[in-house]
Amino acid sequence: MSKFSSNKLSRANLISITGAGQNSYNGQNAIGPVYKGGLSNTHVSSSGGEYDGGDRVIGFPNGYEIDGDLLFTVGWGDGFAVRRLNNDGSMTRIFYDSNFLYRDTSSTYNHMNGVAIDTTNKLGVVMTYNVDGYTTFDYSGCTNGGTTFVKDARPTHSNPQRFIGGAGSSGLNISSHGLYYASGLVAAGEWIYIGEYDARHYRRVLRRNLNTGVEEVLGNSSGTGNLKSGTATIDRNGYRHWLFYDEINDRVIYAAYYNSNFIVVEDASTSSPELVWCDMGDAGVGDDGYEQGFFCPDPVNAPNRFWIGANSRAVDVDITPCMSGNTATIHNQVYFNNVDNIVFEALIRFGSKYQKTSGTPMDKIPSYPNFIRMHGDRGWAQMGGFIDADNNKCHSFRRRDSLTEDTSTGGRGSSYRSDYGSGAVLMSSANGTKYWVQMGYGADGHSFKIWEENDKPFELIGDWEAKWGTFTLDNSANIDQVFVINTDNLYIPSSCTAIIYVSNNNGSTWETYDKDTTTSHVFSSAGTQLQVKLSCTGHPDKAPYYVGYKGDMTVALNSLHAAAKDSNIKFKINRKRLRH
Repeated sequence: MSKFSSNKLSRANLISITGAGQNSYNGQNAIGPVYKGGLSNTHVSSSGGEYDGGDRVIGFPNGYEIDGDLLFTVGWGDGFAVRRLNNDGSMTRIFYDSNFLYRDTSSTYNHMNGVAIDTTNKLGVVMTYNVDGYTTFDYSGCTNGGTTFVKDARPTHSNPQRFIGGAGSSGLNISSHGLYYASGLVAAGEWIYIGEYDARHYRRVLRRNLNTGVEEVLGNSSGTGNLKSGTATIDRNGYRHWLFYDEINDRVIYAAYYNSNFIVVEDASTSSPELVWCDMGDAGVGDDGYEQGFFCPDPVNAPNRFWIGANSRAVDVDITPCMSGNTATIHNQVYFNNVDNIVFEALIRFGSKYQKTSGTPMDKIPSYPNFIRMHGDRGWAQMGGFIDADNNKCHSFRRRDSLTEDTSTGGRGSSYRSDYGSGAVLMSSANGTKYWVQMGYGADGHSFKIWEENDKPFELIGDWEAKWGTFTLDNSANIDQVFVINTDNLYIPSSCTAIIYVSNNNGSTWETYDKDTTTSHVFSSAGTQLQVKLSCTGHPDKAPYYVGYKGDMTVALNSLHAAAKDSNIKFKINRKRLRH
């Protein structure tokens, strides 16, 4: 019998990979599906000409806004722009200002991470988190094919940098929003909601009507103001907010990075909104909302059940108990900095800006309402990924570095990547033709990538395969048995399959390997060249994947004596006389 030989099913030993990628970066050796869309099958891929300016879109979720065929973007270092999506899928730039943001009484600024628009009155505002100031605008002249855009004059009141409280009407003031590239600025009808970077309005929610100029403070310092009947007092002082708007349910998710998470503003677009306090600390998932994300799988039939960012994790929460003053119900948790799942060492983004699954604009995948996509943040998860609610895990490559991926399926080419990003958004042109538009910051960002709707670029290639080899024994000995190690790090969502095949004759014939067994596989064929194949079936919204922080899958192989392979030969134990 020969000794065992051991080999890793590593990226270096890949023979082929289809529909997936495998990496070996900074402790991660992951394998998993990639998106259908890549850099080679885009309809438009450009950062020049009509696509230059305001294209360094870093803010999430509101680094961009859409009204019909109009796209409003704020860039980190390259100003603000308005573009029209044309019927042929190209874009025309209507307006651009490299230093759009007003500061104090004279200066301007070009680093912005938030824009919000009132689509009723065709008004909007732009702000950022790291300096004081704001700029409002009127885009009514851009509708119906028009090209007249009006940048409002610099505010002339005593505190021109304050979006809230500039004229002293609210008793509070806000001059910056959000936090580190996340947006604390969102529109609900005619009202612009804002969450401040600084900590000056504890337990309160502030909003402003751009059309009338009216400012309102919801809540009060004691946490009892404007509460929905029966809900709990807001008892934590959160700040550095990130905001989402759920149009279907007319509610603002008013979440905080520090010390509180989160307030739901119901009837947000109306004159009488109400606050619901959802204390995540009391629910046992941490006080802070470090991860930014919101995703409601069924906003029509189950609006109170959704995923939200929390302390180093995404949480599947039901806030129904909060409506009567109790603690939210936690159903699932997915950690983003854990070697049993994924390690990002920083923040991450997930979910959708828009919760609807019909019409436009929309950034969910219409046919797969439970598909929770992840997005790049601080250079992590550059290629995105997805949350696997079946296993409470997620699949994402830490970076695109040291990656081997399928670049040919569907003419996809290499995967799109960005250091910061949002999900691609489905837009409609004037004649109703729809296109997927992707923006981002860093890497392949600083540009516009546009795919045709039917390309379905951000569906997964659910069926994928990887093959490793060719492995041999010393002196080209026969390979009679094989054992695959670390298969417990292979995760299989519901209705998916992952089958390991082995071949000792260089792929001429394949035998199924039982990945759940604790014994080795003995070949029925003869051969000297081992290959291993992982064949997975999945869907556009989920597929098997391998989490590799505990090492690659490894294969051990050796030869057997003829007697060991012959089931008709019984093993014997020779008796020995024991000596005193």
